Amino acid sequence: MSKIIDSWRVFIAVPLPKSIKEALSAWTEPRKSDLAFSKWVHPSDYHITVQFLGDISPTRINDLQANLESITAGQKAFQLNARKVGFFGRASNPRVLWAGVEGDMEHLKSLQSAVAEGNRKLGFIPEDRPYSPHITLARKYAEDRRLSPEQLAGTGSPPEFGSWTADAIVVYRTRMNKAPMYEEVGRISLLS
Repeated sequence: MSKIIDSWRVFIAVPLPKSIKEALSAWTEPRKSDLAFSKWVHPSDYHITVQFLGDISPTRINDLQANLESITAGQKAFQLNARKVGFFGRASNPRVLWAGVEGDMEHLKSLQSAVAEGNRKLGFIPEDRPYSPHITLARKYAEDRRLSPEQLAGTGSPPEFGSWTADAIVVYRTRMNKAPMYEEVGRISLLS
């Protein structure tokens, strides 16, 4: 009799340091009552997705980790900053509230491309749409009123959440209906 192994929903991401997560949380908390999103991301779950892999067997994590180490060998750490907020979707029904990512975008996009192409040999097909790095703050707008950029930014300049050195990529598994929802199951360091 064969043992049934549950699958894990897995993705690869650039993790954020605690200081950036705290700054993002400080911005979102007072806005939760004004911005009618039904699903707010737990601050521990903030990240920048590199590649979504979908449901895989946990037995594949070691091969995935080894493949990512090979793909990123020689890759150096790079500077990023979190700044501005916006949304994906129509203003009348936005799908995602996000914080923007700036800094060494060429390096981030190169890393994402290398990971997506390198994971082909494990059977993970890269997405067709262009890579749009961001930090998801909330999902599923719950009201029938327009969401304007002014509502997000308030008065003054766009919010600044801080800068950091991106020195790793992480393999996360999703634990549905838990908070925080993402569990680190692998980490690959980039060269300093």
